Amino acid sequence: MKKVKVGLLVEEFYDKDLGGFGGYGILAREYIAKYIPNSEVEIEVIIGSNSKKEIKTITRDGIKIHYLPKNWSSKMDIDFIYLNLVQKFFKEQKFDVYLSIEMSRIAYEVMRREKNKKLILWVQDPRPDYDWEEIKSVPMSNEYDSYINYYSKWEGRIQSLLKKLNEEKRLVLISQGEYLKKKAIDLYKLPKDTKIEYFPNPVVINDNFNIADKKDNVLFLGRLTPVKRPWIYFELAKKFPENMFYVCGQGTEIDKIIEQYKDVKNLKFMGHVSGEEKDRLLRECKVLVNTSIHEAIPVSFLEAISYGQKLLSCQNPDDITKNNGYFTGTILGEGLDKLSEFQKGLEICLKNYNEKEILESIEKIKNNHNLNKFINNMRELLRKEGA
Repeated sequence: MKKVKVGLLVEEFYDKDLGGFGGYGILAREYIAKYIPNSEVEIEVIIGSNSKKEIKTITRDGIKIHYLPKNWSSKMDIDFIYLNLVQKFFKEQKFDVYLSIEMSRIAYEVMRREKNKKLILWVQDPRPDYDWEEIKSVPMSNEYDSYINYYSKWEGRIQSLLKKLNEEKRLVLISQGEYLKKKAIDLYKLPKDTKIEYFPNPVVINDNFNIADKKDNVLFLGRLTPVKRPWIYFELAKKFPENMFYVCGQGTEIDKIIEQYKDVKNLKFMGHVSGEEKDRLLRECKVLVNTSIHEAIPVSFLEAISYGQKLLSCQNPDDITKNNGYFTGTILGEGLDKLSEFQKGLEICLKNYNEKEILESIEKIKNNHNLNKFINNMRELLRKEGA
């Protein structure tokens, strides 16, 4: 059987030198690049432009990573990849199919030049206008400004390209969540009957759940940025002085706010955690609190459930919060006016924590998001579309 060569199109690869420590980078590096390659599937990463006028290729953990050249043209509509160099590169590389985690600028630049290869677009967090309106309601957040100043300028071109690929039957859509399908159709202006296959994100399942490990402690896992509204969590900690509240994440946008809470004795700022430290906190805490104005289906939700945690959030994608904890309802703006809903929810999650329900939730995550299922399904999809 011919080995399928896949071009993984990303803008971050969970590496200080390769861009970003976000969820897309984790998915690209820790799951796709790590687990999918075998004797039948080869993965190479195309990560976007560098500052040089030539293509740069490096290797990380046995995976080739290609930087495409930047065009220093003075044109108003800058074509940031030199046409001739790129065409030569792709002709030499002979990719069979491309996989993009959401629709990025690099995916647009590559696919507008490819004449016959397919794009598998893995829908992760599509944000149509109505999502941006919610995000805009948060004070201090610069995400909406980033959208207006950068991403919105690409939307029309991306929509036109996806329409073309779809008409040519070169667009394959998969989604990590059922409720994200409509958002993707709305964002990318696709026909209402567009087929999008449900393709859940993988998660490494904790197979050693022990209720004896649990304490009445609480966990926040995410970036410390305005859109995540961690100040709600900080205020919640003050309502429960007998419980430890761990903050796992980093960011500098709200440093002045964080300083106001450094003396709260039961609020512990852990910074970026991983490995054994993250494992310990996931095993120990009973509740994961998420206060964000916007979420798709966070991997942190799936991880927390697999470690026997309840969810407390104002986000309820595919009813995951409602079925595994307490959903506060949608909360816009700064969010502190609804602190009482989080307080009520945390009281319920701690009081109603029982082993039978937890084990049922863990089993559902195992069945739907287990790693082996993801590996087999992704390899099959890549072989099929890259043939």
